Amino acid sequence: MKNNLRLFLYAATFGVAFIIWQKWQEANVPFYQQVDNSVIQQENTAQSLAILPAPASSLAALPANIVDSVGSQNTTSFVNVHTDVMNIVINLQGGTIERVELLDYSQTKQNKAPLDLLKTHNPGRFLLQSGLGSNSQAPDHYSKFSATQQQFSLGQGENILEVPLTWQNDQGIVVTKTYTFKRDSYDFELSQQVQNHGVDDWEGFAYQQLVFGEPVSRGGIGQVYTFTGGVTSTAEDSYNKIDLKEMRKLPISLQTSEGWVAMIQHYFLGAIVPKTEGIYNFYTNFNQGDHIIGVSSEKKLVVPNASAEFVATGYVGPKVQERLSQVAPKLDKTVDYGVLFMIAQPMFKVLSFIYDLIGNWGWAIIVMTLLIKLIFFAPSAWAYKSMAKMRRLQPEMARMKERYGEDRQAMSQAMMKLYRDEKVNPASGCVPMLLQIPFFIAFYWVLVESVELRHASWIGWVQDLSTRDPYFILPIINAALMFIQQKLNPPPPDPMQAKLMMILPLVFGFMFMWFPSGLVLYWTVSNAFSIVQQYIMNKRYGEPKVKKV
Repeated sequence: MKNNLRLFLYAATFGVAFIIWQKWQEANVPFYQQVDNSVIQQENTAQSLAILPAPASSLAALPANIVDSVGSQNTTSFVNVHTDVMNIVINLQGGTIERVELLDYSQTKQNKAPLDLLKTHNPGRFLLQSGLGSNSQAPDHYSKFSATQQQFSLGQGENILEVPLTWQNDQGIVVTKTYTFKRDSYDFELSQQVQNHGVDDWEGFAYQQLVFGEPVSRGGIGQVYTFTGGVTSTAEDSYNKIDLKEMRKLPISLQTSEGWVAMIQHYFLGAIVPKTEGIYNFYTNFNQGDHIIGVSSEKKLVVPNASAEFVATGYVGPKVQERLSQVAPKLDKTVDYGVLFMIAQPMFKVLSFIYDLIGNWGWAIIVMTLLIKLIFFAPSAWAYKSMAKMRRLQPEMARMKERYGEDRQAMSQAMMKLYRDEKVNPASGCVPMLLQIPFFIAFYWVLVESVELRHASWIGWVQDLSTRDPYFILPIINAALMFIQQKLNPPPPDPMQAKLMMILPLVFGFMFMWFPSGLVLYWTVSNAFSIVQQYIMNKRYGEPKVKKV
């Protein structure tokens, strides 16, 4: 049993270290106060606009004749777009999408107003900009576009909504930027078409970029850390995360013929998937407080009386794996399970299947936890049986220690012979338990990253599985179960170890008071099952009876 207790202590130490790392990560996320809505409308949208990128075919600096309309905010107008899942505001200065409200996702459990994922103010400033770059005149994300109307709505029975914006100059160049939105969809098409009605050739490239200000601090020790930053996917590296700090240090430039870029945060993201054939330049930048990640295309030559089109797909919405996988390959990996993605993703699919049958995410978590424990019931039994054999050998090992004294080589040889004779493998007690660790950590990330659990209720007092238990009932139950589990084991011979074992339930109980209730529910059910399993093993292998608590 000493080995069992030691393994438990190692697991506890790992858990505490993991939590401390989480809190250190969270402590390094800057905090910004919310601003008043009346100030939002007065902000200069162009204050923190990005530096115009270079084309994919050339990283040389752009000419200085690009029109800068920073001072034109007083004449700026907007286009409002309404679909069945989004409200979108497009600023005609640059044709920038500067506000997106997700109609199916509320601000908080109490505040039912639609979540504003894209917005112009910090914290959480988030924009989607696009434009063209050329040696001659071309509309960038500063240029003023025009629209035929200020309101566009997806009508009853309609599945497609097109929003065209137009720019032209006195040299015969007409650019039509068209957003095409779809019913029940967070992805849309962005087309930039160049028509040359002039007498000179036009040559230029297109770009699209996501602009992100400062992250929203989720505040409080009850919130777990999740990655906020940029992601690129190329043929060479299907998923590469770029931290915001890294963006601030040095711009990045990648040449690729396929892939996508994204800016992700907890539960939601924005992504750009280029569709025009050719070589792209995936880039990052940092300008006046804004973190930028984007895509620029190769240059195209448009002779007089000809046209060219640059096309990309945008996505602004929740991290729903089924939707993301349909937009682009590997985009579903932005549901950031980390290195355990290959384990966590199938686990989420099973969890979703259970939810489809039950209709409640809380009960689905309970059933999923029991399934995991049942799968590892046999390996845990093997481990317990091995440790029981090791305990039976303790008296003989003590006699061997007295016989051989300080002769470690002779002691080691005698122990190996004893293990062979008794058919005992000391490692067999630990390996099955170690095999379970990746699965339990993967399920932890499933619960942390799944937007489906956001504002999902369970029973009674637990009305949001993504936030802490308001009455701390689950943490108290969990601490009590940990204490009962200790009582199933004989007390360790070391007094200090015994004291530590008594303190651990209180330590974990306190920490879990502030954790999302979905995580605490998972841990509580896991501990309850472990008590049942350990009781059965005690009966089967002659362990002492359960002591009264």
